[in-house]
Amino acid sequence: MRVASASLNLEADASACRPAADAEAAPLTVIIPTHGRLTDLKRCLGSIVTPELPANAELVVVCNGPDAASEGFLDQLAAREPRLVVMRLAKRQPGAARNAALDRARGEIIFFLDDDVTVTPGFFSRVMRLFAERPELDVLGGPNLTPLESGRFEHCVGRVLASPFGSATTRHRFRGAGRLRPADDRSLILCNLIVRRRALEGRNAPFRDHMISNEENVLLAELAFHHKVMLYDPDLIVYHSRRPNLRGFFNQVFRYGRGRWQNTEALPSSLSPFFLIPVLFLLYLLSIPIVRNPLYLVPLLAYVALAVLFSLVETSQAGDPRAFPTLLVLFPCCHIGYAMGFGWQLVRSLASRWFGVGTM
Repeated sequence: MRVASASLNLEADASACRPAADAEAAPLTVIIPTHGRLTDLKRCLGSIVTPELPANAELVVVCNGPDAASEGFLDQLAAREPRLVVMRLAKRQPGAARNAALDRARGEIIFFLDDDVTVTPGFFSRVMRLFAERPELDVLGGPNLTPLESGRFEHCVGRVLASPFGSATTRHRFRGAGRLRPADDRSLILCNLIVRRRALEGRNAPFRDHMISNEENVLLAELAFHHKVMLYDPDLIVYHSRRPNLRGFFNQVFRYGRGRWQNTEALPSSLSPFFLIPVLFLLYLLSIPIVRNPLYLVPLLAYVALAVLFSLVETSQAGDPRAFPTLLVLFPCCHIGYAMGFGWQLVRSLASRWFGVGTM
């Protein structure tokens, strides 16, 4: 792999790296925030820097906070790949890091990617073709799948996220099914999101820089409100590393829940009843010790039955009987972790509004 950088030091002012007005426009800019995941970053860049990547594309890698290992790796490669630009930022929320990268980006097509993602062969050729064939297209995305070489636990995480019982209306972010079709924030996700620059015109900071996750949901909802054309392509696949243990998965869905409440605060109309079901279920669980009536346990028994049923379905599809107990734990972990994150952020937001307590 040949990857390098022209290094920029942006500890305070991201605007210092804006390109000159007469700079040659790149057809494609790939934006990758990173911090503390050098092995993943190397794998990610290895999948990107291929012959199909346009010769005048650019890669903007954002070191979001001090990261000597990643910065050293990128700096050593600076002389060999002029398409790679490294930005150094003081640690901030992911949305703020992406906003800073957008200030630097020169591409007409902006591809947002996570540092623990790898793209599949033919990816960039398909992206450029779809945008060329469809001049009306503003936003394009596809699924993020579990890497084939992952272990049993990671594959189980992927199956929970892709299950209608696990993720309901957002499951298509994690599974490649169907055909090229209109999309919204329920099926598009920031680790595999491509946006035509014109769709972001007039937006000084497209991503809400205070959000800890889900920042793309607000942007996509706003773009949908302005009738931007958005498509989901099930064949536009990236492989996204899954959390390797239960604690990591719980923290992930907890952050998703926190981000969903922040999303709701920014755009109240974006709150779907489906997003409230885990929260109501958690409140129900907490009330069980209070209500001493056997009939009150019926919803719990129904939930357990569904968890068993979907765990069996996913186990059968995986062809791995030993996946069953892991799935049976991951489904409630997904729902309860998400609900706890939602409730936690709601309480912190109310505390900030009423008592001036910070929300981060």
